[in-house]
Amino acid sequence: MKRSPLSPSLKRTVYVTAITSSVIASALYPPTSLIILNYANAFLSVAYALRAIELLLVDNPRRLYRLVKVNDSAPAEYVWKPLPPGMTLGRLLSVCDLLLNPRGIGWAHGSKRYLPELKRTNMTSQDGFQQKAEKHQEEERFTLNVATQNRLSFLAKEALKLFIAYLVYDAYCVVFGRNYAALCSNFHSFLNGPHLLQFELQYFGHQLRPSPEASAKLVRRFLLPPACWAACYAFIDGIHAAVALIDVGMLYLVAPTRASDPWMYPPVFGSWRYMFWPRLKDIWGKLWHDLCRRTLISSSSALIPRRIPVSLGRFLVGFLSFVISGVVHAAGTILIWATDVTYVIWWGYRTAPSFFSYSMIPESLASAPLPESWSICERF
Repeated sequence: MKRSPLSPSLKRTVYVTAITSSVIASALYPPTSLIILNYANAFLSVAYALRAIELLLVDNPRRLYRLVKVNDSAPAEYVWKPLPPGMTLGRLLSVCDLLLNPRGIGWAHGSKRYLPELKRTNMTSQDGFQQKAEKHQEEERFTLNVATQNRLSFLAKEALKLFIAYLVYDAYCVVFGRNYAALCSNFHSFLNGPHLLQFELQYFGHQLRPSPEASAKLVRRFLLPPACWAACYAFIDGIHAAVALIDVGMLYLVAPTRASDPWMYPPVFGSWRYMFWPRLKDIWGKLWHDLCRRTLISSSSALIPRRIPVSLGRFLVGFLSFVISGVVHAAGTILIWATDVTYVIWWGYRTAPSFFSYSMIPESLASAPLPESWSICERF
């Protein structure tokens, strides 16, 4: 019996219902009482919902093509392949890659800057004429036009990155997680120390002598935000490095054709030079949110009318991307701290210390269940 395909409107209704139901169920029934897992559960639920909207409603799944390696020769050859048939292992692996690869690296719909320069494979016949190489399932084969990074040097770089990320995150958990009260006490002692008081008296003519409560507020306002930002950066970058080590290194030992190549794992964040540029577009869009920029922009583009001025359209895309990002963060907060959710949604218009005060990100990071025996900084 031949199945009749669903109409586009019915298909969209099914997609929207499934996406909405999964997000609501995940938010109402968190998996555990651990703060960091609850935050990650709600955060990723909304983030993956946006990803599903992008792939199922904004884009057409039938037009999703992936660059797949067909051999491990030198140079390796690739072909463009559509999504495998449903209910197969290949389809499951492709869907997992789409979920874990929001930048679309290695996919035709992804940004071209993440796609290496490709060269069609040619072969010379016996009579000397150039002709196209044999096709793999009616698709042309390609090789990389530029040599990719050496696998061993890439793995060594990622291992070093993972170690540094672990040190930064471990230091945050030790100082701001398990010993936060001691940090505030030591900072209060430092502010009221004889050397600092003498310096204040000599250059300012008076001594501040803050109270313990005032010292704790200074810690939360000026020390916690940059430390939390560094911990977030290290947490995400460390996970990216760990996945790269498994996918590029360990999997290569078992199944070379299934393993990814180094070019498939570019840096997870943008260049550090954008941190020192005065534009929010560079700091927020190119440095910090490079990982999910495509998802935010595609979701925002689908919400605005098409027949509007270009300048207004660009402004609305940036504005809505900013708001959607705030909603994703607020989704993680609402399960931990049910107050001030509206404030968190508009967190981008507030100062960083206020955002860290309301978002519960510092508490979530500090609650990671890392055994103290694994800590390196605790020994010092």
